[in-house]
Amino acid sequence: MKDGDFIKVNFEMYVGEDKKLVSTNNMQLAKDNDIYDEKLKYKETVLVVGSENLFKEINESFLQAEVGKEYEVNIKAEDAYGLRDSKNVKVHTYREFQRQNVEPALGQEVSLNGRRGRVVSLTPGRILVDYNHQWAGKDVVYKYTITGVLENNVDKMKALIDFNYPVDSEKFDVSENGSEIEITVPEETKFDAMWLESKFRVVNDARKYLKDHTIKISEVYKPEEKPASETSSADEKEAENKPEQEEKKVEEENSQ
Repeated sequence: MKDGDFIKVNFEMYVGEDKKLVSTNNMQLAKDNDIYDEKLKYKETVLVVGSENLFKEINESFLQAEVGKEYEVNIKAEDAYGLRDSKNVKVHTYREFQRQNVEPALGQEVSLNGRRGRVVSLTPGRILVDYNHQWAGKDVVYKYTITGVLENNVDKMKALIDFNYPVDSEKFDVSENGSEIEITVPEETKFDAMWLESKFRVVNDARKYLKDHTIKISEVYKPEEKPASETSSADEKEAENKPEQEEKKVEEENSQ
């Protein structure tokens, strides 16, 4: 493999001395280890060799890897998610959570003052938040098998969407016309605040890995239609008023 290759990968990631499985794209394996998450995409993962989002040790392994062979990469804690730092555990008041309309719960992931952490303790008026990565201080074992390399630019674009946004890229209409790649956004994504942030990452990655292409993103907004329930209720109301209107009409005619 070489830097910039889009490779299809099946993987398993384990952490700690007990080598606990914490991530995989194998749905059955995730279910067997009680880490299944219905929000995640359990399908063949596409990664870009040399990506800054990957650990250095994994990228180095990819450069030497061959399609169809299984590999195992061992990463020390300090080179993975870092060592635990007691300074990254902070005390917050309940009022701070109230100001952000957040009801704290033990184990909950929260974002305060631009930092993400987990609630690790709840006492009256005081909440302890751990801003260390949940796998900080733990060695990592990454097992993977490369199953192929993407050559098609449409497939590469969909891979970048999958990499940056949780909604399955198959719901996006992606097409290539010469040096232009057009992405048509699905209805469910248009009003998703997460997409606004993800869109910039998708475009930045496309500029980096699909350098010779112009990226066009289409979001089509049609005139708002009346919900069926509103239409039917209006018809029912008109039907209810019709006898009364006819009766009033007859009274007016008789009075003339």
